[in-house]
Amino acid sequence: MAYNFIKRFEEFVYEEKVYLNPKLTLNDLALKIGTNRTYLSNYINHELNKTFFDFINSLRLEYATKLLLNTNMTLEVIAEKSGFNSLSTFRRYFMYVHKTSPSVYKRENVKF
Repeated sequence: MAYNFIKRFEEFVYEEKVYLNPKLTLNDLALKIGTNRTYLSNYINHELNKTFFDFINSLRLEYATKLLLNTNMTLEVIAEKSGFNSLSTFRRYFMYVHKTSPSVYKRENVKF
């Protein structure tokens, strides 16, 4: 069977959710996919138009935002379950993307 980079990439990233691992590195992902870090980095940079860091954190934030809106978990638990290394990293990235704090975002977007 021929090696299919994109299929393996999508399988590990989207199906297995490797981004939830807070210690995930470019090397780790490249090894899982069966490629080298340079090829993987070039793919993410040129095809997805993001750095590895921004790509992984955008997936983490998407996951965290769903938890924020659909659960009563604390921000600490959401940050941890979403793969962020710390609550401060989660808050900082959340503010950067959403232009508001997680608490305000939840208050404005959850309808009871």
